[in-house]
Amino acid sequence: MNQDGALCLIVGTAVLVGIAIGICYLVTMQTALSRVAPHNRMMAPGMVWLGLIPCVNLFWNFMIATRVPDSLRNEFRERRQDDGTDYGKGVGVTLAVLNLVSACMGPGLNQAGRQAGVAGSCISGFVGLVTLILLVVFWVRIAGYSRRLAESDAAPPDWRRKLAAFDEDEDGFGRGETAPDQPKPPPDGYQGHDPGQYQ
Repeated sequence: MNQDGALCLIVGTAVLVGIAIGICYLVTMQTALSRVAPHNRMMAPGMVWLGLIPCVNLFWNFMIATRVPDSLRNEFRERRQDDGTDYGKGVGVTLAVLNLVSACMGPGLNQAGRQAGVAGSCISGFVGLVTLILLVVFWVRIAGYSRRLAESDAAPPDWRRKLAAFDEDEDGFGRGETAPDQPKPPPDGYQGHDPGQYQ
């Protein structure tokens, strides 16, 4: 394999890996939005997939970075579980800004001279590393909030928990049943030992 072929293979592999990571990332965003009640959503879950379109994604990253956290905030506030944070919004916006800077930096580096190109490559590498770290942080935070919503939905409502506890505690045998060895009360009706019986 010649040098050009190896370079094409490396670039192609990197592109495929990037697309796979992007798909997994957007699946997490979509899942989080789908667990939010429709009236609390700032974005429809399926709209996150616009983030795969080249150039459009530079703008859409800002939409995801703001509307997904805002949707989560609305949902947790309605459930009275708001933790007072920004739900990753600050990290997401910073990530979107760095993605935009990286996209604009590439053409500029190609036009620069050799020395400027070397310095620009170092800066670009640093920005890329910071972007990757922020992506992981934002991704993990949204996934964590999404998991909290899923766990909350799986738990029984408060009235079911209270009813289940009442059923178990009543009479000490659950569901108000009497003990197996406890004699049952006699049926209503005539009883021979009644003091008021007919003579």
